[in-house]
Amino acid sequence: MEIPQNILNKFYIREDYLEWLQKEISVIAYLDLTNMFHWQDVLGWKFRIEDIMDQLFSFSNIKEIRVYYGLNERDLKNSKAFHKRIRKTGAILRDKPMKFIHKKIEEGLFFQRKTVSLFDGNVKQKIYDLIKELNNSGIIIEEPKCNFDVEMAMDMMDNTDKSTAIILFSGDSDMKEPLERLKVSSKKVAVVGVRNKVAGELHQIKDKYIDFGKFYNGKRVYIKSENPAESGTA
Repeated sequence: MEIPQNILNKFYIREDYLEWLQKEISVIAYLDLTNMFHWQDVLGWKFRIEDIMDQLFSFSNIKEIRVYYGLNERDLKNSKAFHKRIRKTGAILRDKPMKFIHKKIEEGLFFQRKTVSLFDGNVKQKIYDLIKELNNSGIIIEEPKCNFDVEMAMDMMDNTDKSTAIILFSGDSDMKEPLERLKVSSKKVAVVGVRNKVAGELHQIKDKYIDFGKFYNGKRVYIKSENPAESGTA
């Protein structure tokens, strides 16, 4: 299979990634979009959903792209518009309403534990005083949650006979068991992720790891996030 010209014309993609994809007859891509949005902090740039789909659909052996992303009922207009953009690409979208979980205000919200350990007692006390003040102020911090692990696992099992391989865009350790089932059925598994965002359990199972930053060839710079649950759409 020839490398699609629109890929050759854009960012360089590692040859071994292309070779792995080319070997498979039928591939289904599964994208946990909420998980992927967290990759943007590591990458330092924003991806564009249409560009991801265009790139994947340029491979003739990728038969389906299945996207999993929640509906934000607090910002229904923007959320529905974003879902419409996903469906317009030809991808199959599975959605459900997001939940908003209260987050406790503590030092872990601002610093990694290993970072806090570097501070002296005086600095730590100032941090604890600030956290106490924030908690006493009545400020509520919420985080949108919409877990699709069950839906993704069910779809993978239902589609076992439709593909020779899957490419999973997620680093969630909860995907370990469904991937193991696919391997038992002699399916090849590629896991796409970024540095420090892919669980070790998935690395142990995968046939191929693909660094998203060295695979994605679309536009990379946006003022706003693509995540409508956080900062609107680009």
